[in-house]
Amino acid sequence: MRLNRLRLQNFRQHAATEIEFGLGLTGILGPNGAGKSTILEAIGWAIYGSAAARGTNETIPFNRAPPRSRVEVELSFELAGHQYRVVRTMYNAEVYLDDSPAPIATSLVGVTEYLTRRLAMRREEFFNTYFTGQKELQFLSQLGPTQRGRFLSEVLGYERLRIAQERARARRNELRHQIEGLRSALPDPKLLELEREAVESRWRGAQSALESAHGEHRAAAEALALLRPRWERLQIARDRDRELAHRLEVARREAELAGREIARLEAELEAVGRAEVELGPLREELVALPRVVRESKRLHELARIGARRRALEEGEEQLAKLIARGRRRLERLEEAPEYLERYRRELAAARDSLEAAESEVRSRLARWVETKREAETRLQLYRERAQRLREEIKALVEGGEEGPCPTCGRPLGKNLEEVRARLEDEWEAIVQDGKWLKQRRAQLESKPEDLLSAEEALTEAETEVEEANDRLVRCERAVRELTLVRRDLGRRERELERRRAELAHLPAGHDPERQRAVEARLEELRALERRANRLEAMVTRKGESEAALGETRARVERLEELIGELEAMRSEIGFADSEYEQLRTDYEGAVERARRAELRETELRAVLQGAEEARGKVIEAEARYREREESLRSLEKEFRYHDELDAALAQLRAELNARLRPELSQIASSFLTEITDSRYTSLEVDEEYDILVLDEGEEKPVISGGEEDIANLVIRLAVSQMIADRAGHPLSVLILDEVFGSLDLERRDNVIELLNRLSDRFEQVILITHIESIREGLDQVIQVEYDERSGTSIVTPL
Repeated sequence: MRLNRLRLQNFRQHAATEIEFGLGLTGILGPNGAGKSTILEAIGWAIYGSAAARGTNETIPFNRAPPRSRVEVELSFELAGHQYRVVRTMYNAEVYLDDSPAPIATSLVGVTEYLTRRLAMRREEFFNTYFTGQKELQFLSQLGPTQRGRFLSEVLGYERLRIAQERARARRNELRHQIEGLRSALPDPKLLELEREAVESRWRGAQSALESAHGEHRAAAEALALLRPRWERLQIARDRDRELAHRLEVARREAELAGREIARLEAELEAVGRAEVELGPLREELVALPRVVRESKRLHELARIGARRRALEEGEEQLAKLIARGRRRLERLEEAPEYLERYRRELAAARDSLEAAESEVRSRLARWVETKREAETRLQLYRERAQRLREEIKALVEGGEEGPCPTCGRPLGKNLEEVRARLEDEWEAIVQDGKWLKQRRAQLESKPEDLLSAEEALTEAETEVEEANDRLVRCERAVRELTLVRRDLGRRERELERRRAELAHLPAGHDPERQRAVEARLEELRALERRANRLEAMVTRKGESEAALGETRARVERLEELIGELEAMRSEIGFADSEYEQLRTDYEGAVERARRAELRETELRAVLQGAEEARGKVIEAEARYREREESLRSLEKEFRYHDELDAALAQLRAELNARLRPELSQIASSFLTEITDSRYTSLEVDEEYDILVLDEGEEKPVISGGEEDIANLVIRLAVSQMIADRAGHPLSVLILDEVFGSLDLERRDNVIELLNRLSDRFEQVILITHIESIREGLDQVIQVEYDERSGTSIVTPL
């Protein structure tokens, strides 16, 4: 793995940071709290998500960013010949491979799982090998022996052997259960043989019975075949006879209907003759109908105009009354504008009086409250002074002449009585003044007369303001009403003029009696007109009726001829119902016998099929028995294979674990020699995975804190080198966070020199530290500062 580029947006204190990582030894320098370790945290967050971040998700966003600002970390790196670009936000994540425009993994969980598989390391393994901090140097020493061995096996790839062994054991146990299940499910071969013999016997019996039923069915079918031609001929004759009888019945019914139609047409022609006689007088009487219609329309129009005149006259009377009432109201409202200005001046004067009265009440109330407070304060002071004097007098009496003077503190001696008398006089004077103040305070509990008078004046002023305001409101309402009354009065006067003009143009002279007489005559003529129309229609259809009568008489003659022909054809067929019923009985008996024989044959076929199915199941059971025997032999062979594989993997793990500690000790010893300038040349990891520093071949019982950090550092470097050498794909980056804290200047230089020598194994080594003195040994320097004014980290490549 090689880091190429890191971009942070609103990630903790990094509002907008972008870093290009080069090869070699890179130092990220800056004071504590500047945001250096946040860069390391952002790399882990981009790969492993929120599990790699400190605190909670609520602490990640830049606290000075606007609401709903985007939090984003973009990391670009190389791994196994491919370019990866990870973009992670608070709510989504994406991975792009080799500059592809479409992501190959999406979602927070999906990206984390994909990168974990590609790196072949969980977050804990990754951070405890290639990411090393000062606090993490003692990681191995804090684990138990078993945990240390397992951790080293996992990060060095040996854990895959344990997983493979566990899978082999799981498969072996699974095979054992399968073998036991197959053995218990195998049937007894003797029982299978007995079942086979019983099924064969049943099958042969079913075959014999089916052959007998087939012969019976064939004999019944032959007897039925002899009867079928005669039965079919008789059925044809019966159907023909039924058809002729139906046609004969239809012809007779049509002849009967035609006779009725002839009678109806003859009666209709007689009615037409009577209509022709009646129609002449009716036509003469209907000559007056147009004149009566015109007169009726004229009288209707005069009636409509009369109704309109009555409505206009009634409306005119109502409008006259409303106009008179409006004029009287207008006269009363004409003075409202004049009173409006006067009431406004009165209201302003009343409000001025109210404001003055309120000011007077506030002033007098404040003086009364202040006087009460002052009397209460003075009374309290007098009480406290009297209490102190009583305590001083009591102390004088108790102390006697040897007691201290309350003023100067010296013994009173002969001045005791004098001082006591002076204090008692003072106490008496304070008591008298206190009584007067108490009476004064009691007097001040009630409101003074001037305050009561001011409050009464205030009440009167408020009443006057309310009354003036009511008068003003009523006057304003009257002014608004004045405008409405004027407008309504004008509209009504114009409507009255329009109605009078319309009345002047409407004609008079409507005669109701004449209209009723004309309507009665019109109704009588309408009835005669309807009667004449019906008679006209009858006379018009006379020719049609005569033609229909001739056609109907010809159709009756044809139907009588058809009836004679049909009767002759039925006689020629000579069908007899008794002969048909006898043959039907014989034929249905033959059909029933053939059906029962066929049903018997079908039932026996089903029995034979069941026997054949049972025979097939027995054959299938025998084949399944042989198949299970073969599967059992195969499973037993695979079981022996996994048993041998478990033993081989156990032996291989033991050999690899035996080589792990010596190899780790050898690499760590070489690092220790270089860092300490050969002061210490050997370091061992014992069977408990404890770190032992050897001095001239002897275990050094006590090492200092700095020496312990060096030992832990070289172990971590050795583990990282072994991972780089043995991992499935090389991980060539190493990040050290604040590992120089307990090292002196010389050992810092040795560590820098050692890291430079590891360039053939680690293309990138990134040091995060606040120690500026290591600049000279670095290939690239990235300076990190914290801007107090903006609250952001400023990253500057140097």
